[in-house]
Amino acid sequence: MASSKKKRAKTEIEENNEMIDDDPVSDDGGSGEELMDQEMEVEFEARIPQDSDFHGIKTLLKQLFLKANINLSELANTIISQNYVGNVIKQLNDVDDDSEDDFDDGDPVFGVMTVVNLTERKKDLECVKEIISYLVDKCRTSNLGEDGNKIIDIVNSENVQVGFLISERFLNIPIEIAAPSYESLRKDMMKAVNKKMKYDFGYYILISKSYRAKMEASGDGGNKLGNQLFYSNPEDEILSELSDIKVSYSVAADRDDVVSGSWDDEDSMEAMRTVMVFTADKYDSIIQTLKSQLGQT
Repeated sequence: MASSKKKRAKTEIEENNEMIDDDPVSDDGGSGEELMDQEMEVEFEARIPQDSDFHGIKTLLKQLFLKANINLSELANTIISQNYVGNVIKQLNDVDDDSEDDFDDGDPVFGVMTVVNLTERKKDLECVKEIISYLVDKCRTSNLGEDGNKIIDIVNSENVQVGFLISERFLNIPIEIAAPSYESLRKDMMKAVNKKMKYDFGYYILISKSYRAKMEASGDGGNKLGNQLFYSNPEDEILSELSDIKVSYSVAADRDDVVSGSWDDEDSMEAMRTVMVFTADKYDSIIQTLKSQLGQT
């Protein structure tokens, strides 16, 4: 692969860091707890996935699928093998853009954005068969009703190409990266279609990390869940509003501990996954809506 190729997506992060002194009385006689507003400028770039990104990509897939019976190693290798579509997000290094040496194999992967053809790749990839089985099982066992049945029909269809969108990143990567990532992926898919590759999808499916608040028990001894969904990736709320089908199910039993970068409190929030399906003709609308709401041009 041409390892020097980059797809740029820069952004800045503002962080509020709460500093708590171990001593209950600070040196200046204060309370020992002070809030510091620290502004940090961090630049990210979207790069073509390469072999050295395997473990970083697999970690991101793990935070999505948790204990699901899916061969994440095979899925990570698939993402790398189809590196002409999609990207990984890494921190921008202060080096010469034209240098072949500006890709540090030790660079952590902060995010991954790609699409896998479920319809075609289920013929030769076990991990894709497992993703389809996972979706079918959740739709059948989680009381997802008619919408669940529609998802089952779509993922099992042979008459339409179904793209499985993977949009994963760590929590501290800001939403401003979302629109450039979706737009870059769109351009990659168009180039692939022009080369007679099968990336002309009829449907897209996305599994989103989501949460619902636990409510007080109502006499039956169990927890009720609130109706409002919260999303780890804020842009997924926009996608949910534009999606044709949306179903959610709990994954609380699949979590041994809090996934790195997660913000939920297990005592007050229940971990969910939300499956969204939208027709391909809405993809451009999603990009424009993200840009509009984020003030991007």
